[in-house]
Amino acid sequence: MYVITLVLISRRATRWKAWPGARRWHRGCAVVNETMTRQERVAAVLAMEQPDRVPIVPQFVMGTALHLCGVSPGRGYSDPELAHTCMLRVFDEYGGWDALYETSPDVADSGLASRQPLRFLAPGRDLPDDAALQVHEAEVITLADYDLIADMGWARFFDEVLACRLIDGDRAQVEARIAPLEKLARDRCAPDWAARGVQPMYAAMDAHPFFALSLGRSLVRFTEDLYYRPKVVERVLPAMTRELIERFSRKVTASGIRGVLLGEERVSAFHYPPRIFERFWLPYTIQIVEAMWSMGVVTTFHLDTDFGKNLPYFRQHLPRGSYVLQLDHTTDIFAAKELLDGHGILHGDLPAALQSIGRPGDVAAYVEKLIDEVGYNGGLILGVACNTAPDCKPENFRAFLETGRTHAPRRRSRTQA
Repeated sequence: MYVITLVLISRRATRWKAWPGARRWHRGCAVVNETMTRQERVAAVLAMEQPDRVPIVPQFVMGTALHLCGVSPGRGYSDPELAHTCMLRVFDEYGGWDALYETSPDVADSGLASRQPLRFLAPGRDLPDDAALQVHEAEVITLADYDLIADMGWARFFDEVLACRLIDGDRAQVEARIAPLEKLARDRCAPDWAARGVQPMYAAMDAHPFFALSLGRSLVRFTEDLYYRPKVVERVLPAMTRELIERFSRKVTASGIRGVLLGEERVSAFHYPPRIFERFWLPYTIQIVEAMWSMGVVTTFHLDTDFGKNLPYFRQHLPRGSYVLQLDHTTDIFAAKELLDGHGILHGDLPAALQSIGRPGDVAAYVEKLIDEVGYNGGLILGVACNTAPDCKPENFRAFLETGRTHAPRRRSRTQA
């Protein structure tokens, strides 16, 4: 979990070119005849090639699984093994998808394991049994902590200082919360997903250093730092970036998975002017992406808030094919396609409103629009906006998956125009 103006695209009255493996059916539409495995389909899109159909990778999270299985949040968040079972059950009952966004249930203490500088309030523990998981953002990183981060490094600072602060406990208590989750991931999650023939999309997931500092300092305090104490921020960003690259590289080497995910929700023009983006985010992002790309690894950006004004930077500064933009429906994905077509890959973006209060026909129509206008020549991974909604209707989730599996694009590529 990581806490974006509408462009109308005209359609040409012309013949459409179906994807490889597509066959015609009634009334001028096309359905997909699958000719690739899950892994081949995802690999084709990441290689900027055209797959047999759009790969489906919903940002499927535990809260949705509990809802679809009729399990209360309080019960699920207190029992990670039950939550994992629910995630498997939904995957099996709904026909599965092409790669995994998360492989382990994202319970409240998952934030400790993944070094998220936030306090999480869990249903059944901190909140009523039927409540959703809540994030309590506060100033958990002080101004003085910048010196500690510079001296210790981010991982060591988090493990030895910040984690204890987040739970108001000691290191032994932190370990007692993390150890069962690591055991579950190792002993059950990994083998259970492998038995289903589906692989993780990412070798590692982490917050961008800019985003991590914003979360830990809090949005207001970090904004003050950027404007009034910029040198303090710039003292730690280079080291945090190097450390993140090293961590990503180790995970990629160990797993063999050629993808990583970088979360960012605080740097777009929604929050800051371009000069902040250019000074405190872009140089470090280029370092990360180029380091991963040199290993043959594609970096996915989980981008919440409106990045519309920031999109040109991705095309101007990052290598072609080196990145995926995972958009949350506040960035116009159709405008992003027009700008980044043939240079980057897009992942999205069924909105939460359609998932939770829409109808199956509405969901199917939007998924078809995504495939027709964004995925018609490749370059699209079908997903949702941010994460799957915790109150997603079962019929809507099924419509999302089934439309993605069966709908072949009806717009021909520009090269065929």
